Amino acid sequence: MKILRGFVKGVVNRGTEEKPWCYVGIETVSQDRDGFDQVNLVKFMVAGNQFKEGLQNAYRNLIGTEVFAPYSDEIDYFNNKARIRYSLQGVPLRLQEVTRERPAVAPASTQQPAKTA
Repeated sequence: MKILRGFVKGVVNRGTEEKPWCYVGIETVSQDRDGFDQVNLVKFMVAGNQFKEGLQNAYRNLIGTEVFAPYSDEIDYFNNKARIRYSLQGVPLRLQEVTRERPAVAPASTQQPAKTA
């Protein structure tokens, strides 16, 4: 499984009532070696049980926001041509802010002075 960092561009419904499916588009921005921005749109197909469970709606609610999307990719042959097919592997991940607390220090009145012999 891999993670794609990008912005949800949109969710487009496709298919029929009997076989519904959709595309979730996530746009990534990177820089080439000369410093120019390169924008790439990755389309993920959501179908079958994922569609029935509403995976697309988790992304639909986040259109325009940055997400970390878990996905897998595989080579698919269509009309005797190889292409890469991307599949979402779950809802977008959220990064949690980690707050580190200082270790507790005993109050000065309860600390015993070091004894010398």
